[in-house]
Amino acid sequence: MLRDVNIMLARIGRELRQGKTLITFTSIRALGETLGMVAPLIVAKFFSPGLFASYSLARMVVFFFAALLISSSQVPFIIFANQEKLARGRINKTFSVQLTFLILSLFLFAAMSLLLGRYIMAFAGINRGDLFFVQLAFVGFVLKTFLCNLFMAMGQRIKNSLAELAFSGFTLCLVFVLHLTDRLSLRTVFLIYFTSALLVVFIFIKTIDFGPLRPFIIDKRHFSDILDCVKWIMLATTAVYFVNWGDNLVLRCFVSMQNIGTYNLAYQAFKGVLMLSFIIDAYFLPFISQHVSDAAKMRVYLSEKRPKIFLFGLLGIGLLFVVLPRIFRIYGDAYRDSIMLLRILLIGSVPMLYTVFYTPIFSALKEYKFLQIACMLQVLLNIILDLLLVPPMGPPGAAIATVVAYFCLAAIIEVYYRVKLKKMLGL
Repeated sequence: MLRDVNIMLARIGRELRQGKTLITFTSIRALGETLGMVAPLIVAKFFSPGLFASYSLARMVVFFFAALLISSSQVPFIIFANQEKLARGRINKTFSVQLTFLILSLFLFAAMSLLLGRYIMAFAGINRGDLFFVQLAFVGFVLKTFLCNLFMAMGQRIKNSLAELAFSGFTLCLVFVLHLTDRLSLRTVFLIYFTSALLVVFIFIKTIDFGPLRPFIIDKRHFSDILDCVKWIMLATTAVYFVNWGDNLVLRCFVSMQNIGTYNLAYQAFKGVLMLSFIIDAYFLPFISQHVSDAAKMRVYLSEKRPKIFLFGLLGIGLLFVVLPRIFRIYGDAYRDSIMLLRILLIGSVPMLYTVFYTPIFSALKEYKFLQIACMLQVLLNIILDLLLVPPMGPPGAAIATVVAYFCLAAIIEVYYRVKLKKMLGL
């Protein structure tokens, strides 16, 4: 009897500790994501819709290459690092591969900027001087992403969330400082991202234990295994990116820069909601990658933790839907149409919130090919609907296309999970 009580108390203690860690990580990460979402929205307050369109389109280019060249290695880095830590007690092989990817991404972006610079400038409506600051922004995003990935790979979730929070906080503060000093411009906005990243690296690099990261060594087989995962995620990440930003490609052909600015203000807020949902993936990925073979733990994750977190997120989306008009009063009439666009887009955040719980499971089981195919279908549907709906409807057509694409992706993922993955998990 006493033994049963002790077991029960120990289990309750573990649940409380895990819950405390989840709440702390989620709270800090959510605050960081919120500040990161707010920064572009504040920029929109100080920019005209046309100038904000140029900012958004140039930022789109930065995120595209960052997603393609460095973010695509995030999930394999975390998974392989956790597996290497269990096997060897260190992660130097995985860290060496990730550091190699970082260096290659910087060189590749510099080369692409030289080769495609003219097209990038024409697309975003910027000049060559502006492009240099866009390049600096890319360097900043890549450095920040590399550092945050490293903390997740080392199991230091709180440091990861603090680094994200610091980056967003520095960015927002610098936006206000430059505005108050009357120096906020398209160029200085991108310089802010570079400066914020350097500050974060300078502060947090001192907290890293380099012992498990040494010595630097490139294991050919290890490199090949990670690269095999990265190439599939790279395609999937690129597809997801085009779902998130592909609307701009079609809008650029059919509507004015002012309308593009209005749409991107709504989409920036929508993207912020999506980023908040990805906190779930970021938090549970290390745990899922280690316990994906444990049916009991997977059952608790899907049947107990998921419904509670999903309901909480759903209430947050509903609250945002209601209070939008009051929030957008700060923009006056310049971005009035953004309210309707964001309300349409928020409908698409519901299926995204539902399926994000499956993402760490797909990653842990290395089901990259399926994710790549599903995301490609999503982007194809999104672009087709954009071409059909944007010419007659303008920005609302792009918003509707995005929502339909997210619902279709959720349906595909749910069917695949029930048909195949449940058996693999032993559920």
